Formats: sequence, structure tokens, C-alpha cells
Amino acid sequence: MELTSRVAELEKKVKELERQVGELLRNQPHHTTSEPNQAERTPPLSEPIPPDIQPPPQEARPPVEKTMPPRDWEHLIARVWLPRIFIVVFLLGVLWGFTAAVSAGILTEPVRCMLGAAAACFMIWQGEKQIRHKHAALGQVLLGGAMGVLILSLFAAHMLYELIPSSWAFILYIITIALSVYSAVRHRSQALMIITLLAGYLVPFLVDSINPHIWVFAGYEGLFSMSMMVLSLRYSFRGAYFTAFWVLHLPLLIVALFDYGTNDRAALLTIVILQHLLIFTISVVRAKEPRIGQRILLFLSFGLLAAWSYGLYGSSNHSSVYEWLLVIGFLLYGSTSFWLHRQKNTFSAQASIATFSALHWIIYVLHGNEAGSAIVVEGALALCLGVAFQSKLQQISGAVTFFIGMLFVFAHPLHDVLSEESLAWLILVASIFGMYAYFRFKVQQGLVRVQLSLSLVWLALVLLLVYLTQLTNALTRSLDFDYQHSVLSAVWAVYAILLIVIGHLIHKPKARLVGIIFLFITLLKIIFIDLPDVSTAIRAVLFIGLGAIGVGISRLFYRRKE
Repeated sequence: MELTSRVAELEKKVKELERQVGELLRNQPHHTTSEPNQAERTPPLSEPIPPDIQPPPQEARPPVEKTMPPRDWEHLIARVWLPRIFIVVFLLGVLWGFTAAVSAGILTEPVRCMLGAAAACFMIWQGEKQIRHKHAALGQVLLGGAMGVLILSLFAAHMLYELIPSSWAFILYIITIALSVYSAVRHRSQALMIITLLAGYLVPFLVDSINPHIWVFAGYEGLFSMSMMVLSLRYSFRGAYFTAFWVLHLPLLIVALFDYGTNDRAALLTIVILQHLLIFTISVVRAKEPRIGQRILLFLSFGLLAAWSYGLYGSSNHSSVYEWLLVIGFLLYGSTSFWLHRQKNTFSAQASIATFSALHWIIYVLHGNEAGSAIVVEGALALCLGVAFQSKLQQISGAVTFFIGMLFVFAHPLHDVLSEESLAWLILVASIFGMYAYFRFKVQQGLVRVQLSLSLVWLALVLLLVYLTQLTNALTRSLDFDYQHSVLSAVWAVYAILLIVIGHLIHKPKARLVGIIFLFITLLKIIFIDLPDVSTAIRAVLFIGLGAIGVGISRLFYRRKE
């Protein structure tokens, strides 16, 4: 009850205050000032706001465009590029001063190496100090330069002065690379990681080994490359990741070109296969994070693997290694594509690699027309799969494969009716018609453009005409020149008539239009190709026959209109 009475008392006080404020506003004289006071702007709480004093609606302000701050060239040049350039100048000065001191006999060989190591330690100390003082660019340059000075000192102590044996030199190189990698990871410096990568690949060339072993060399290069790829991926060093992939193939290529033996092939190919398997595993594990760079790298890695296997084994007595590698690649990537598709992940790169594995195997195993027919069929199937799964990369792979198959077929023209060439041309034309039928079905689902299916029809009709021309020439090879031209023109005319008739039967105006166009092409052939070389009688026969065909076809169109 006490609370209720207090609330009622407060309500009375509020009403009394509202009444007093209203009286003050009514008794206050009006001032014609440019800015009304607060009492004029705020009406009494108990009265509604009159419509004549309501505030005007606020206009919507346009969004403020964010302007990019101007590029700080002083910071870019003085703090970023200046130390990078002049650390090289400093190293050159140290090298020349070192050379002058050596020439004067001041520095002995052990002292020179110790001075190099001391200079590297001093640069590491200064680099860490600069990074602690927020001078990251200068500090990273000093750390990278320290690694270079230390490796040069070890190289001089081992290769030039023979102060350190090969085993110890190799261990010290590894420790130096490990310290540099630790610094790059600790300071999240991709530039330092790339410098370390380039130096790490050179380590086997900086060790003077009496009996170099190819497996030790390839094993070190492969292990170093794959370790750096994993580290770069872990810390999102994209540039270092791609550098670690590409640079591995350079030392392997140097060994393959200049110090190559038959027994070295297995070691080189094993390392390339292991690197590719690492990239393949990364692509499968991170399939839910599709990145175009990763897919391109996977594709390029398989291409380099195929190139290495062909270069090492393709032209030798062990060519089956190359064949089996392609077969395994097709099975591996084909099954992986199916599994990724079931998991609703991106699989375009894997499907494309499977396509090209089959392409290379067909080209290597089959020959001539057999290869052309098989490649055409493979390309058509791959293109249809790309359309079915809406994979642009697979569509491109299928189109490229089909085009290569077409080139194989074109390179072997038809000479006999019953021959492999004739079968290859039939398969080519049938494949294009099959793709047209499939794409026409997909047009209704909105997955393929109408223009693409129409282009396939035109291509198929033109290639069919080319095939009929070759077939006619093969059949009329024993006839006179005049009769060959006459028969070929008759075949072209019949082909055009059939297209027009088929267009009438299936009620397709475009098919009839194509027949009319081919009929005009036949007329142009007779005028510009046949007339100069045939007799007058043959000219008369050609023109009478073609004229009668044209008039009859025209009459057919009139009948249809009636």
C-alpha cells in the first residue's frame, strides 16, 4: 500500500510540472530570432506536436567514399628498399676489403673464417635488436645478410682452405639453414624464408664430396623441398610455398644434364613422385578450401612428373615405367574425382589430370589413326562430363583433348574406302553429332548455351562434307578428270538436297537454310573450280543439273507455303 501511494504521489507531481511548463510557454513572448530556443523547440509532454512545427524530414546523406591514403614513398624507399639494396653494397665492400687484407698477408685462413662467423653473429644480434625496436624491414635484411655471410664463411673454410671436412661442413650448413628457418618463422618473414630456400637448395653443391651419392643428394633436396612446403603452408607463406615447389626441379635438372647416369634415374624420379604425392595429399585434405593456385600447382606438378618420367624412361628399354605411371595417374585421379564429387568438394583439377593421363597414354601407346580416334572419343566424353558437373576446367581439358584428336585425324587424310582413316573420320563426325545431342538436352536445363550446340551442328555438317569429298575422290580415282569433278559436284548437290528435305521433314528452318547455303557453295565450286578445267559438254551437264535442282528446291518451298 505504501508503494502504491508513493507512485500516485509521483504522478501528481509530474502532472503539476507539465501544467507549469505549459503556462510558462504560453506566457513567454515570441522572439523573431533566427535560432529558436530550447523551450520553443520542445512542446509540452502532455500535448501533441502541432503539424506546423514538426521538424522537416532529413535528407539522406550520400555515403562517404573512403579515399585511399597516398602512398608514402619516403617510407617505401627509405625503410624498405634502401636497407635491402645497401646491404648488398655492404657485403660487396666487405668482400673487397677481405680480398685486400688477404693480398697484403694480414689475415690468415683460419682468421678469415672466424671473422666471417663473427660478422654473421654481429649481424644477427643487430637484426634482432632492430626488430625489437619495430624496425622490421631493416632487421629482416640484417638476418638474411647474416645467413649469407655465414654460408660464405663455411664455404671458404671447407672448399677453399680445407679447414673443415665434408661431413662437418654439411652439418654446419644444415644448422645454419635451420637457424635461418627458425628466424623466418619466428618473425613471420616470407622474404627471409625465400632467401633460406634458395640457400638451402645450394648446400649439396657447396660440399666437396669424393664419392657423391645420388640418393643422398636427391634425398636431401626432396626432403628439404617438402619440409619447406609444409612450413610455408602452415604459416601462409604463399610465395615461399611456390618457390619451394619450383626450385627443387632446378638442381635435379642440373644433375640430370651434367652428371647423369643410368642408375641415377630411379633416385630423381622417386623424389619428383614424392613431391607430387605431397601436393596431391594437400589438395585432398584441403579440398573444402578450393584455391585456384593450389589447383594449378597440382596440375603443373603432374605435368612435370609426366615430363620427368618420359625424359628418364620414355625412350629407353624401360618405357613401361612411363606407361604404368600414366595408368596409375589415371586410376588415382579418376577415383579421387569420384570420391570428391561424392563428398561435394571441388574435383575439377583431379578430373582434368585424369583426362590428360589418358590422353598421354593413348598418344604414347597407340599410333596414327588409332590414336586419333581414341583421343576424339576421350575428348568428347571429357567435355560432356565437364558440362554435366559444371566444371570449367574439365570442359577446357575435354575441348583441348578433342582438338588434339581432330588434328590427329586431319593429319591422316582418307585414301581408301575401307581403311583406318575412313573409320577415324566417321568416329569424328559421329562424336560431334553425339555431343550435339547431349548439349541440346542440356540446353533445356539451362546448362549450355544454344550457340554452342548450333556451332557443333555446323562443325559436324562441314566435316561430314569433307569426309564425303574424300570418300568420293577415293571411289572415282580411276575415272577421268572431267568425270571426277562431275561426280563430286553431284555428291555435293545431293548432300545439300538431303539437308533441305530433312529440314522439311523435321520442321527445322535452320536445317533447310543450311542445305540452301551448301547448294550455293556447290554452285560456287562449279563456277570457280570445275569450269576452267572441264569440257563444254561437262559444263552443260553441270549447269543443267544444278539449275534443275535449284528450281525444284524453290518449287518445294512454294508448295510448303501453299
